[in-house]
Amino acid sequence: MALGRHLSLRGLCVLLLGTVVGGQALEVRLKDGAHRCEGRMEVKHQGEWGTVDDLNWSMEEAAVVCRQLGCGGATDAPKRAHFGPGIGPIWFPYIYCKGPESAITECSYPPVKDHRPEGNSRDKDAGAVCSVLEVRLKDGAHNCEGKVEVKRQGEWGTVNDDNWSMEEAQVVCREPKCGAATDAPRGAYFGSGIGPIWFQYIYCNGTESMLTQCSYPPLKDHHPEGLSHDGDAGAVCSDLEVRLNDGTHRCEGRVEVRHQGEWGTVNDHSWSMEEAAVVCRRLGCGGAVDAPKRAKFGPGIGPIWFHYIYCKGQESAITKCSYPTVKDHRPEGHSHGKDAGAVCSALELRLKDGAHPCEGRVEVKHQGEWGTVNDLNWSLEEASVVCRQLGCGTAVDTPKGAKFRPGIGPIWFHYIYCKGPESAITKCSYPTVKDHRPEHHSHEKDAGAVCSGKCCLVEKGNPPQ
Repeated sequence: MALGRHLSLRGLCVLLLGTVVGGQALEVRLKDGAHRCEGRMEVKHQGEWGTVDDLNWSMEEAAVVCRQLGCGGATDAPKRAHFGPGIGPIWFPYIYCKGPESAITECSYPPVKDHRPEGNSRDKDAGAVCSVLEVRLKDGAHNCEGKVEVKRQGEWGTVNDDNWSMEEAQVVCREPKCGAATDAPRGAYFGSGIGPIWFQYIYCNGTESMLTQCSYPPLKDHHPEGLSHDGDAGAVCSDLEVRLNDGTHRCEGRVEVRHQGEWGTVNDHSWSMEEAAVVCRRLGCGGAVDAPKRAKFGPGIGPIWFHYIYCKGQESAITKCSYPTVKDHRPEGHSHGKDAGAVCSALELRLKDGAHPCEGRVEVKHQGEWGTVNDLNWSLEEASVVCRQLGCGTAVDTPKGAKFRPGIGPIWFHYIYCKGPESAITKCSYPTVKDHRPEHHSHEKDAGAVCSGKCCLVEKGNPPQ
């Protein structure tokens, strides 16, 4: 069984360790408490359950046991057989942990054997009391983004952003079923919290199903150590899916968003080409050619998740735009008669006026007309995406200043910004696709690309599709 998951065995929570001691795998449980997350610490070794002597037993050791059982943080580390004396061997005369370990086998201890012959007695059996932690995201635009807060001992507190990264945010997003993490803001991005700072830091590898399976020091209020809420960690999760529905093809239709497992619509208040452009880009559908309002593609059903959305047009997803809390706005008087829509144009791409089909001036077909790309910001990253989209290999040069002669017609792109691994330019960032000549751009700055696929494509007489 994988480390960090638990089984029900005779009503007890038992964890099978992935570590082997003396040829035998160890299981751990808490026994004779009021619930599965408190009790006398017991370990199964060589097929027999035994206990742990309370020499050196503290919150650090109890924290590891609680984490190992998926029981949250330790709230107490009782000694002297608080939950009654056990029976059988005393397998550990002591255990020494630092606190962040994921299992007791990662701590320090002497050989695992029955220590009763050495004078250890049942009156010193160690125990642990754990608190299963609740996690929430607070003060974001919806319940899948915000300041990370953890409820412990009945009180909500925060997480310090020391070591905070996408791996930790990924686990937070997974726990409330909010999809994947898209950002891991630090520095109290969602405002400073109040109350305890329960976590000094958390270290996750990103695959854990809950925070309690990650590594962290003992849970306590770290305020007295000089930590402040100015370092509160946050998370932004990709709860939202987007689609266009009831159009003639997948790249036009009513804008619908899936939130909390249910598809809903967007009110057309403030809806414009900028918002439609972001939807089209997100769907890999090229640029927006229209942003219809008033349920042009028919009224939707279900919730109206967005009262409005405000985008600048360059965002890669609507979750990076501005909008109020995501919730059903029908009770506020909004109706599906104002559902927003989008019409996108999946862009065609070609290289023109080069020596072969894999080099030349970059041209894009939009609204049935071929146009060019301004060379502002043009680099190997953008050219790489063009070459990849055309099946022309990798980019070897990125000529600017209309090296392949000035084009004619519109200048559809003021600029394009790509990271390089994108499969199509529609997945890069760019402003609204429109003719930028009226803004004083000229074809003297048309961008070009030279790709590595020239020899084979020419020799085989097989231009890229």
